[in-house]
Amino acid sequence: MSSPEEVGGGVKSAHDVVMDIVRRPVHLRDVAAQSYLGGHTFERFQLGDFVLQLLHETSEFRDRAASYRNFGVAAGAWCKGVDQKYGRVLGYNVKVDDTDLVNIHAEDLVTTKAKDANFDQISVLAVIGPTQEDHASSKHTETLHPCGRCRGRLADSPLVRPDTLFVAARPDFTVIQFASLAAIQAVHDDGDDSGITTFRFPETPAILAPRSMPDDWTASRPMMRVEEIDSADYDETVGLYLLQRQGVLGLEVE
Repeated sequence: MSSPEEVGGGVKSAHDVVMDIVRRPVHLRDVAAQSYLGGHTFERFQLGDFVLQLLHETSEFRDRAASYRNFGVAAGAWCKGVDQKYGRVLGYNVKVDDTDLVNIHAEDLVTTKAKDANFDQISVLAVIGPTQEDHASSKHTETLHPCGRCRGRLADSPLVRPDTLFVAARPDFTVIQFASLAAIQAVHDDGDDSGITTFRFPETPAILAPRSMPDDWTASRPMMRVEEIDSADYDETVGLYLLQRQGVLGLEVE
């Protein structure tokens, strides 16, 4: 690992140098409350649509992860800011060797970007990565939960509210879990998983499968008709759960 780099007349650590590179906010777009986003007004949007879109984009962002042990993690968040500003930010982990000289967690990057972009609330936070034993609790959960350090930082973050929806998924989306931060913490503190809602699929749901254009596609050809993806397995389980969560719990989802 190189020594700290001198930048702009001051000395920055390697961690700060990397953070300056990756801190740039990534927005889908900013919209006013009365504007349309994804075909729905924000007051009446389908919660399942937004979570589905967030999972797709977060999954694609895993390609940017830099892990010396090939343990790529990505996180994404739907956020709300002042003046009814909405958008999403994405992050990934950066750990180039087995020291902590550069050790950026995906959740840290998301909250940093959200704060820098003047958002003041995270409504939905998604984490996608391979599973492993949690270093703090020694629990091996079905999906990758925020680690002990991240759980503490998220609990202290003013961006995270009691009703912030956490979504954790395996990279192939065969297991998707929904919970609050308090419910995730209960799993690791007391082994109580009653607050975790888990969906298991025998294979990657079609609507969450990676999408790519055919190898022989060229821009000069007429637009090709894209076959409709059967999303029944997702819609009837995850989507229904999200809508029920919004209605039954009376949450104001933003």
